[in-house]
Amino acid sequence: MKRLTLAEASAILIGTQIGAGVLGLPYALREAGILGVLVVVLAGLMTLLTALFVLEVSSKTPGKSLSKLTEEHLGKIGGALMFISISALAYGALIAYIAGSADILSSLTGVKPELAALAFWGIMSLIVYMGLKVSGEAELTLTAVLLLVLALSIGLVFGKIDVKNLSTFNTSAALNGLGVVIFAYVSHMVIPELLKGLEDVKTTTKAVFIGYLVPMVFYAFFALSFVGAFGADTPELATTALERLYGSLGRILGLVLPLAAICTSYIGVALSEMDNMKDVLRMNRSYAWALTVFPPLLIYFAGLKSFVNALWLAGTFGGILYAGILPTAMYLKAKRQHGSFHLNIPHSVAYFSGLVFFVLFLYSLASLA
Repeated sequence: MKRLTLAEASAILIGTQIGAGVLGLPYALREAGILGVLVVVLAGLMTLLTALFVLEVSSKTPGKSLSKLTEEHLGKIGGALMFISISALAYGALIAYIAGSADILSSLTGVKPELAALAFWGIMSLIVYMGLKVSGEAELTLTAVLLLVLALSIGLVFGKIDVKNLSTFNTSAALNGLGVVIFAYVSHMVIPELLKGLEDVKTTTKAVFIGYLVPMVFYAFFALSFVGAFGADTPELATTALERLYGSLGRILGLVLPLAAICTSYIGVALSEMDNMKDVLRMNRSYAWALTVFPPLLIYFAGLKSFVNALWLAGTFGGILYAGILPTAMYLKAKRQHGSFHLNIPHSVAYFSGLVFFVLFLYSLASLA
């Protein structure tokens, strides 16, 4: 396998994150006011911390998937929980991407959503099948387009902010949107693959910092702009609101951005889930690929086509376990075994991280009652 460059590795992380999650953020936080923006930043910092936990543990036994790393340190139950969490998150994400791309491509071209979904799924799944290096090169190009269009969208909306839409301080609304927020930062399962592709823990650390801080800045400004401009009237797919302000130009921009975002995320999530399946279920690459890409397509055609609901479910129950509780527990256990790590994050910080994510998980369960 050809080695990744730092730019390609960072692009995979950024592209995996800045996808369907960012498009649902303003809608999920539309009634939270400025508190919603604060939640976006805090969640970004917390998930960056747990991403570093994953990297530190992976550096001691490189080549293993996140599920296998968890099993090694937390036993078979821990490994099974991680595998289920990743799969729930991945399938929820891929369903959302297929549904979102179908609506966008149908709107742009006039073809039936089902045909648009098949076209998107076929092209993106083929890129994933071609491997990590090809995926990294595709992500680098798509991410450059994505960040450019995202910055343009923020710029077009930022001047329309009404302070009244941000003046609320609705804690309940902010917490209820937490599942989508956490989902927007999920790329931990990519990190063992990046370490394998970069072959150096210091370079991978740089990629992780770039891969989490860049999305955090864009997310914060994106949520601030769209919630500030549209408030409670923010649409489910945030960028569709651009048509209200700029007519046909806004409509095209509002469709191109989510399409680019969905493409980059599909590649990163599917690539990681394929590796997860291959490693845990001990199947060959082709079977793992098929088991990754076909079920979401079938579930989409079976009728689960709600964009934000798929994100919320994936982020709340897959994301909090996979990106919060389990990486923290794994890091604490590994630190007792190995003593020192590259960054050597203090125990107290890790315990605080675990407590925060555990409380959030309990709150999420209680909110279903």
